[in-house]
Amino acid sequence: MSLPTGNTLLGPLNRVEGDLEIRVQEADGRVQQAWVNSPLFRGFEVILQGKPPLDALVYTPRICGICSVAQSVAAASALADYMGVVPTDNGRL
Repeated sequence: MSLPTGNTLLGPLNRVEGDLEIRVQEADGRVQQAWVNSPLFRGFEVILQGKPPLDALVYTPRICGICSVAQSVAAASALADYMGVVPTDNGRL
């Protein structure tokens, strides 16, 4: 018996804000590659263009009222990586 091979599209999956699609490429019953697509464009990337980098800490928490803390942490982490900041062991979460 051969296992299925091909592509599978899961979605759209409803989220609080917008839809999400997951596309999976399978071979011999195993996932070979997977892609996640969120087709809703909110434009926060455009709003931040030309602004000082630290403004991202103010704008990004407003992307979602439910996950504002997650957006803040992601922005702070990205800025720290960009600036080459390495926190001490006590400073890491």
